[in-house]
Amino acid sequence: MQPSADLWEKVPGYSSDDEDGAGLPEPTPQQLEGRLTEVLAALGGRSVDRPTIQFRAAPLPGKTSSSKSRTSTSPSAFLLNADAPLLRDTFQHNGMIPTMCSDYAIQWSGPNIRDAVYQSMMDWQRINHFPNSTELTRKDRLWLHFAQMAKNYGKGCFDFVPETYVLPDNFDAFLKCYQRSRCHWIVKPNASSRGRGIFILQDLSELPLDETVVVSRYIADPLLIQGYKFDLRVYVLVTSYDPLKAYIYREGLTRFASAPYSTQEDHMQDAFRHLTNYSVNKNSYTFVENSDMRADNVGHKWSLSALNKHLRCIGVDVNLMWVRIMDLIVKTLLLLCVHSYISFYFPMFTK
Repeated sequence: MQPSADLWEKVPGYSSDDEDGAGLPEPTPQQLEGRLTEVLAALGGRSVDRPTIQFRAAPLPGKTSSSKSRTSTSPSAFLLNADAPLLRDTFQHNGMIPTMCSDYAIQWSGPNIRDAVYQSMMDWQRINHFPNSTELTRKDRLWLHFAQMAKNYGKGCFDFVPETYVLPDNFDAFLKCYQRSRCHWIVKPNASSRGRGIFILQDLSELPLDETVVVSRYIADPLLIQGYKFDLRVYVLVTSYDPLKAYIYREGLTRFASAPYSTQEDHMQDAFRHLTNYSVNKNSYTFVENSDMRADNVGHKWSLSALNKHLRCIGVDVNLMWVRIMDLIVKTLLLLCVHSYISFYFPMFTK
């Protein structure tokens, strides 16, 4: 179904009034507060009030802040178990102090957090991962839940992930499919990031059978922009699973490969043509860094606003595209069994 115009005015780069695609101005804090009031009124008793801390963005390197940092006679502490200088600077800019003890107000860590950490948390403490979130973020676990939901509700509802096999467990099934198909397959480690260990399968002997990998049917004819592959970084924040509360950031990233896409045999192992990870492409001599936020359609990283404008110019139905993206997000959060894992093992975190 086609979305209503007032809904898509909130999508980056969308404007129902301007044919040239000029986006609407950012809403004021008062307008945002009014929208939040409407949402809370609609939720009624299902709404859960939580204490909040307002954070100001830390100044960019080489610039000074125009406002003083928050001062407090009893500043809050943060525990940072990750290499995240931007978060560290933001916390400290807002008057928080680092700690390595259990007196933190906010803990930021990687996904593999021990159960004891959750069980020892106080009501006033916050952490950046739900328990068992790897059921969603690990490629092998994600596919397991996706396949189960496709079986339960039909592939017509779950058609947004290519055919996939988890090896070595499903090696026999993959081998049968591989022998009767003439497509390419892409191999990925089950729990890695930044493009590490990914390759296009050329021969079965390349498969590492002593570790868990995910093998997916490679999309041979992807949508290209000026001959280059790209992907989207759409940022979704989940604050509760019962009731489900998720917020989608209005902006995001469009990340490009740094070499033109090609399926010629001698190009199939060229990561700069087939992968869009920034960690990979920043090492290419052809990579163009975007250094001006006002020119958000330059180089190998665009904003979502710039992408929407470009797609409208080449005839893509941007409204329908975002309907499908929103549908994908909801199904990923709601239907991939993640809710049941969190509710069963840690019911105190679903309220």
